[in-house]
Amino acid sequence: MYVATYVPMSLPIWIRVSSRTSVVLDLWQAVRVSTSGGRLLRLLTLLGSRAWWTGEDLADRLEVTTRTVRRDIDRLRELGYPIEALSGPGGGYGFGRGGRLPPLLLEDDEAVAMAVGLRTAGAAAVTGAAEAATRASVKLEQVLPPALAAQVDAITKSMVLVGSRGEEIDSSLLAVLAGTCRKGHRLRLEYKARNGVETERLVDPFRLVHIRERWYLVAHDITKGEWRTFRVDRVLKAVDTARKAEYPDPPDAVELVQLSVSTLPYRYQAVIRFDTPPETLSARIPPGYGLVEADGPEASVFRIGSNYLDGLVSHVIGLGFDFTILEPPELIPEVQRAIDRLSRSIADQS
Repeated sequence: MYVATYVPMSLPIWIRVSSRTSVVLDLWQAVRVSTSGGRLLRLLTLLGSRAWWTGEDLADRLEVTTRTVRRDIDRLRELGYPIEALSGPGGGYGFGRGGRLPPLLLEDDEAVAMAVGLRTAGAAAVTGAAEAATRASVKLEQVLPPALAAQVDAITKSMVLVGSRGEEIDSSLLAVLAGTCRKGHRLRLEYKARNGVETERLVDPFRLVHIRERWYLVAHDITKGEWRTFRVDRVLKAVDTARKAEYPDPPDAVELVQLSVSTLPYRYQAVIRFDTPPETLSARIPPGYGLVEADGPEASVFRIGSNYLDGLVSHVIGLGFDFTILEPPELIPEVQRAIDRLSRSIADQS
């Protein structure tokens, strides 16, 4: 025979009672598991939305007891989610690092942003990144709802991607460099210098910086006793020595790379004083194309390098502010020649 019973949320379920009066609860168990499974998904979403939750806050959000929260946390840990807990005042739960990569729970706008980002990752100058991004993109787009998939198509079809001009580097090499920076381990490099000479360097890696379509490693060179930048595409081999790195007076990594790529490799290093605040001047200069320093509240000093004086002139004049040339002295007559050319051009058209 059939009898009616009710599960939470007033969902009517018909179950069959056998002749031995034992109840077959398969459907009831399925609903019960589905309910707790839904709560686990909700718990994952909450844990992923901010760094730390108290047990009481989670219980209030899930409308359960703190004991149920603890039990659900244990179930998620059994499934491989690295969840950390802290007892006492200020304690609670939060996602830790490590463990196997669990499924992601994304809001609609997050899913669209990730899908678009994966589609465009092929422009990155990291060998293997494009292939991995394509595989991840296929997996993600297979589970996107039709409306979100249409948004991704509309966005990506309207874009034109221009490939990177930087040298490709191996993603495994980048991972080694990033790992030693994070762990604070000394690194042994086989490096090809600008002149083509291959050397072995012992360095303490500090930061990785991506600028002007290239990756740079900022590290303290043990042999030379100074902070240096290394182009990652010139690194032939990198070995983690597992020895502790030391960072004497660490620099601003981005500023050091900007100085290195915008001035030092060139024949001429110009120093120009502009009559405008540094934030105003910086807004007109692409990242990596020069170094801007404050010179009082209303003035700036701009450092930039070039192999050609006329290139420096066009760049400096094009910024559109009054300036004074501090270095090099050869730049002053070059500016005068540019003024003369412009004057003749105007005179010819009058």
